[in-house]
Amino acid sequence: MYERIKHITRSVLPSSFIKNKKRKLRYVYGLLFRGSNFQCNLCEIKLRKFISLSSGDLICPNCGSLPRTRGLWNILKDTITNQTVLHFSPPESLKAAIAQKGNTKEYITTDFEGEFESEYNFDIENINIANESIDVIICYHILEHIENDLNAITELYRILKKNGRCYIQTPFKEGSIYEDQTITEPTERLKHFGQKDHLRIYSPEGLSDRLRKSGFLPELIELTNDSSNYYGLKTKDIILICRKHKTLKEK
Repeated sequence: MYERIKHITRSVLPSSFIKNKKRKLRYVYGLLFRGSNFQCNLCEIKLRKFISLSSGDLICPNCGSLPRTRGLWNILKDTITNQTVLHFSPPESLKAAIAQKGNTKEYITTDFEGEFESEYNFDIENINIANESIDVIICYHILEHIENDLNAITELYRILKKNGRCYIQTPFKEGSIYEDQTITEPTERLKHFGQKDHLRIYSPEGLSDRLRKSGFLPELIELTNDSSNYYGLKTKDIILICRKHKTLKEK
């Protein structure tokens, strides 16, 4: 129902109107879901239920957050105080939570394609940021879109401070990384990689190996939820927390 309403709204109303009034439209629609059974930990609104998408994800009707952003916020909220944070393609709900409640030293947002509202449009393969100046990097569902992901990973390592952390997630599968540079047509990429603009599908182990090649020490974290799933998280959600224990000179 939600996806159908969203489709009808986009076909009837101008995109500029939707963009400007999105928060109000979502707030009004979200009133139908208010209750006490669940809660979004980003906007902190209590709900009688989350909206279930065709993908199986549970979306917050009030702020539009997805399970992966709510799960990440559970980790971030107590660990980014007085930190310089760089966030690639920030979802509106998580961006608002970090800006309002994260107590960061500096919060920098970037989106290369202009799909997400942000301050900058850095190219992740050539980031215009000084060496070792960032404490925390959030790189969620980015690397599967990047032509040369090893260049991107090298850049993430370069700008991260010693003892800094980089939070990385992509769609994952079992086994090894699946990629084929001869697959370039959007319809074929959808068929092989699950989305028209994806260039590969990682496995947690395969991505961890690529991260190690650039000097990162990746730790695989598997988030689980309780039986009530109060915050609407995924049954199984994998995050790679990549730590940098050496400076560029020490590497």
